[in-house]
Amino acid sequence: MQIKKILFPTNFEHLSLKIVEELFVLKEAGLEEIVFLFVIDRDEVSFNLLRGFDKDYAEELTESARLRFLEWEERVKEAGLKASHVIEIGSPEGKILEVSCREDVDLIVAGRRRPMATDAIYLSGTTMGVLRRTAIPVMIYKSNLHKEGVDIAEPPSFARIVLPTDFSDPAKCAFELIKGMKGVVKHVNIMNVLSERDFRKYSKNEIAAEETEAMTKMHDMVGELSTLGIEAKANIFAGNTVTETLGCQEDNNAGCIVMGTTGKHGIMEAWLGSASHRVAEQSPVTVILVPLNRDVCYM
Repeated sequence: MQIKKILFPTNFEHLSLKIVEELFVLKEAGLEEIVFLFVIDRDEVSFNLLRGFDKDYAEELTESARLRFLEWEERVKEAGLKASHVIEIGSPEGKILEVSCREDVDLIVAGRRRPMATDAIYLSGTTMGVLRRTAIPVMIYKSNLHKEGVDIAEPPSFARIVLPTDFSDPAKCAFELIKGMKGVVKHVNIMNVLSERDFRKYSKNEIAAEETEAMTKMHDMVGELSTLGIEAKANIFAGNTVTETLGCQEDNNAGCIVMGTTGKHGIMEAWLGSASHRVAEQSPVTVILVPLNRDVCYM
């Protein structure tokens, strides 16, 4: 699974172009094209009894976005990549899903430059909606510019990655994505977490068997990565998935976390649903959430 084509939705927040430039490093992993998307929220220009559809304002927003995208596309092309843009009116969530599928992208970039004072997290309602419905990996971009005293953004580092896994199908998809990033990934910390629930549910011997099985599977993954020239290490932790994942990232100075997600609530949410979303919210570094491959592009 390679990242050849990226969808970059934007509302032209400050430093958005800088973020785009920081993603150029993915060219070493096969990136070929970036598609920009600006969605004019239909609520801003929608029909009402007093003024009807505000066609003039919609055209003004469209032209303003088009001119800015021309500048962005020129910068992307200078970096040796293809670039195009899409401007549409509608629901931001719906249009991101629709355009990502129509353009057949491999990755959607989401998240704000810095957390808002009102929520202290990166995941907006639109981003959460996309995560729950898409079958395409989503990058929750994190910048260091929200930190006090930092004036220059440090680009996300994909050289050192943390990969939490429970060996489920979404987790396997996350592993395949990392393999496809072999041009930029140098080291991967593969981790499996035994929860408090596991220790309550299983006997001591059963826990030991679980640990042995998990280490065997992770060592197989280490071997696969080694054949691609990627150094890897297997770890087993006991505790809370979110806490242990963030701790592993900090201890190993990883620049990115990649993990599978179901994108839904239910039986699996303890590991792959809410856990992955909480990691994305709380992580100080960029997180890539990888859903299960399925025939339907989005639900």
